[in-house]
Amino acid sequence: MQELIEQLVKQRREGDWWDFKKQHHSNLHDLLHDILCLANIIYKGDRFIIFGVSDDYEITGLSENDVRYTQADIINFLRTKSFAYHKVPNVKLNPIIVDGKELDVLTIKDEDHKPYFLTRDETKQGTTVRAGTVYSRMGDSNIPKNGSANPYEIEAMWRQRFGLDKKASERFINVLVDFKNWKYDGVSKAFYDIDPDYTIEIGGDEGSGGKFWWEEGLFEKPDRFYYHLKYKGVELHKLLVVRFRSENLQVPLPNVEFITYPEKSDGCETEVYCDLFYYLENTIEYSLFKHIRALEVSEVTSKSFSTPIGTQIKPQIIELPFLILDSEESLKMVCKKLVDNYDDFLKVKNKSDEIKSSSDEMRKRYATERLFTEWAYKVVHENSM
Repeated sequence: MQELIEQLVKQRREGDWWDFKKQHHSNLHDLLHDILCLANIIYKGDRFIIFGVSDDYEITGLSENDVRYTQADIINFLRTKSFAYHKVPNVKLNPIIVDGKELDVLTIKDEDHKPYFLTRDETKQGTTVRAGTVYSRMGDSNIPKNGSANPYEIEAMWRQRFGLDKKASERFINVLVDFKNWKYDGVSKAFYDIDPDYTIEIGGDEGSGGKFWWEEGLFEKPDRFYYHLKYKGVELHKLLVVRFRSENLQVPLPNVEFITYPEKSDGCETEVYCDLFYYLENTIEYSLFKHIRALEVSEVTSKSFSTPIGTQIKPQIIELPFLILDSEESLKMVCKKLVDNYDDFLKVKNKSDEIKSSSDEMRKRYATERLFTEWAYKVVHENSM
């Protein structure tokens, strides 16, 4: 994000998906309007409000004397507003340094909940954000508070919400998480009741175990098999799933990021593979993860998709400290954080009795790789990355 924001500032102009402000809003209802406008634009990617840049595009920065809201302030404010369908824009606030000056960047995530609008007028200090009005942005300007997005743009927003603008392979991401409308035959096949052209076929065993600590270093090796996701009989996705049979626990094979390994030139000394296991939101793998997890419980709650991952129907023996990240940018930030703090992991490793006492090199390797995964999970969550 740092490089992107620097590039936007250097352009000395505003655009469809970024806006500059010299300071934070004195009236949060003005901020509400700005967020609605940016959240509703038809654009594949994050949108930004960048605080600390003047109207003539000079980097003025923010000082300790300026009013500066926190991410919690903004999220709590938004949650008190009457958003239609209870769909609130997903925002994040991060400080960055550009040319030695501190800026705040409010990121508004691109999600398929458009159009965002209110069901009740919100008025403060003469500013009214109107109920039932779909705001948006044209070029570098917001639709005014007494205006509205044009009907063609609003139609495009609804099409995006219902997935009508997507290919069948992309729609599967949304179809999978409509859990209640899937019908299983109890064995290996399922169809989507709203549109039976979407089907799932579960393949046979493809072997067991693997190369990672959680496949070989626990009391049970997981089985491997494929989920075949099809539309009108055509396979659109083939996803590998692992299952711990005695735990009745199964998840799609996670993505793997190799943080460091013996041959990697990153300055981190290691004799083992220190891997990060994760799912990215808004991907087919993450949707299948949620789909499978939802089948294991009678009622789906936020805990159903929480990590570390363990069985939901009996006391846990296995816990998988995989991460759920919202973007590739977050993955880069996490990786940098872990590399920067790798010496702290070595201190944890050197104190581990399991590693110090083991004479079995393979067992020591799995124990070290597991310890790294658990350490990385704690670092990420303790720092709210």
